[in-house]
Amino acid sequence: MPPADEPSRPTRRALLRAGAAAAATLTTSAAGCTSIPPLGSKPSYGRVDVPDAGPPDYRRWLPAQSVVETDDDWLITYAEPGPFDGPVPEEFVARRGFTIAELDYFGIGYERYDRLVNTNLATVIEAEFAAGEVASTLAETGYEPDGSYRDYDLYARSDVSRRAAVRDGAIVWTSAEHHRAANLEATVDAGRGDVERYHEADDAFAAVTDAVGASRMLFVGGGHPGLVTERAEMGADAFRISDAAYQVLIERYPEGRTISAERIRRVLEDQPHELTSKAETPDVAVDGRHATVEARVPLAPDRDRDPIRDPPQVTWGGSFDAEARTVTIRHEAGEAVDADLLWYDVDSTDDYGEIEKTPLWTGGGAVEPGDEATIDLSDSPDAAGVQLEYGTEGIGSLTLFHYPLEGSR
Repeated sequence: MPPADEPSRPTRRALLRAGAAAAATLTTSAAGCTSIPPLGSKPSYGRVDVPDAGPPDYRRWLPAQSVVETDDDWLITYAEPGPFDGPVPEEFVARRGFTIAELDYFGIGYERYDRLVNTNLATVIEAEFAAGEVASTLAETGYEPDGSYRDYDLYARSDVSRRAAVRDGAIVWTSAEHHRAANLEATVDAGRGDVERYHEADDAFAAVTDAVGASRMLFVGGGHPGLVTERAEMGADAFRISDAAYQVLIERYPEGRTISAERIRRVLEDQPHELTSKAETPDVAVDGRHATVEARVPLAPDRDRDPIRDPPQVTWGGSFDAEARTVTIRHEAGEAVDADLLWYDVDSTDDYGEIEKTPLWTGGGAVEPGDEATIDLSDSPDAAGVQLEYGTEGIGSLTLFHYPLEGSR
């Protein structure tokens, strides 16, 4: 029996990541630009012809909460990555960037994925590949063979606890940094149909996912960002893309608790950030226990993107020399990274919310697999960890990797 995944301890890194993800999920424009008028003025409502959704096949990977003995609110992310070579809304780009930054590289890049499902328990990648392709990539990293489970080969590493289950066409991956209730085996079992699934046990989740289906990018769960969240029991926020982009917000309310369409319109007028920037002519509908908002979003020019919006996909590794008080960060696999965009921040217990970016690779050029850099912590006796930041020298960065020091995990 493979060992249970180590649970993730809440850290400043996790809290910062949660705040950043929330900012992206709430789809607030950094420039404050939105076509929905703010604070009480009335937008122009109308009918929106939204493209059909795909079937919610991602539900097969989600075990019922009773299987993993948790009643946590889950926020499930589903994506259909595919090629990324055209104009799309800025918020879609931001959500994609956060997703890529949290992933290790397995020999197949994000744009080759057919589907990605991320839950509290694990991340599932589905694509056309042979297991040997992934195995050869993992062999060049800190991952080591760790037996098998069902029809999957297992790999594990301990610097930051991560596990991967691999078979042809599918990877199930867990990380102590990204999955607060990491459970690889339960996710594999759900995918095989060996245990009860979430939508089979939870009527609200079944109803909302039936309504929203699958989209190019989707968030769904009890901890969703939405409209009347204090009354909702489940919700979803989806992007679909065809001739334009379309955003769909859905909420389900408890039996006997109705929400009027007028109430939803007031929310949009008072809190325009619930819809992405540039959203046009929202369409509001209430049907029994469900409220739905649909909006068309014009495609933005395909211009050069801020590096934060388009991060590299890399497997990073770390090690700590306690005697020398140094941390070594290694690029083990994945895309080359511009050295001028890589920084580090020393994590301590009393610096919540502060990120001090210090250059990590000072020689310029590209950082590629096999490259490493050492950080001297002799002047940081209270250091609890080191995080790798990605971005320009100015304001803002995206955390690519967090390495906790021994004893602080």
